[in-house]
Amino acid sequence: MNVTVTASVNGINGSIQINEVNQCPSCKHAIKPLLLSSISFKDETGLFFFSCLYLCKACYNSFICQYKLDSKAGTKPTFSTIATLDFIAPIRCNTEKFDTFISDSFPNFVSIYNQALAAESYSLSEISGIGFRKALEFLIKDFLILKNPDKKESIEKTVLGNCINNFVDNPQLKIAASRAVWLGNDQTHYIQKFTDNDVNDLKRLIRLTVHWISMILETEEAEKIEQIK
Repeated sequence: MNVTVTASVNGINGSIQINEVNQCPSCKHAIKPLLLSSISFKDETGLFFFSCLYLCKACYNSFICQYKLDSKAGTKPTFSTIATLDFIAPIRCNTEKFDTFISDSFPNFVSIYNQALAAESYSLSEISGIGFRKALEFLIKDFLILKNPDKKESIEKTVLGNCINNFVDNPQLKIAASRAVWLGNDQTHYIQKFTDNDVNDLKRLIRLTVHWISMILETEEAEKIEQIK
C-alpha cells in the first residue's frame, strides 16, 4: 500500500511516498506494520536512501525496509519524491511440512524442496523453479525404486518422463507427475513453452504428486491390517 511519510534528507524536510509492505518477512502474515523509526542517508556515490524500522503486530518481530530515493531528493528547499523498495531484512525462509510417509521415505526430496522454497523466499525466481524440478525427480525416482528395488539401476539411468510412463501404474499419480515434469522441465529451458503456467503451478502439481504417493503408501500400510476371525 502506498503511504506518504515525512522525512529530512540532507537536512531538508519533505515527503516521501513509499510502497509499505503488507506481509511480514518473518512470519509471512498479512499485516499493517507499525513504523518504529526511520532515517535517511546518502552513500558514497551520492544516492539517497530511506530506511524504516517496522514492527510486525502478528509475531512482534522487527524488520527493516530500505528504499532508494530519487537522486534529486534533498536538493531543494522542500522536496517530494517516490521511493523504490531496495530490500527487506531479515527474511525467514518458508518451509514445507510433509507427513511421515513422505518425510521418512524421501528425505532427499524434502531437503531439496525446502531449499527451493528458501530460494523463492529470497526472490531468486530464476533458480527456485530448477530446484523444485530437481526435488520432483528425487521424489518420483526414490518412490519408484522403493516399489521396484530390483530395477534400481534402470530407474536411476532413465529420464524422468520415461520413468513415469514405464513404471507408474496409478493413473492419478501418472497424470499429476507427468504434468509436473512438463512444467519443471520448462523452468530449465531458454524459451518456455508453457507461458500460461508458472512456478506456482509447478508447486501445485508437486503437492498433488506428493498427495497420491502418500495415499499409495498409506493404503499399503492399511493393507497390512488383517481381519481378526
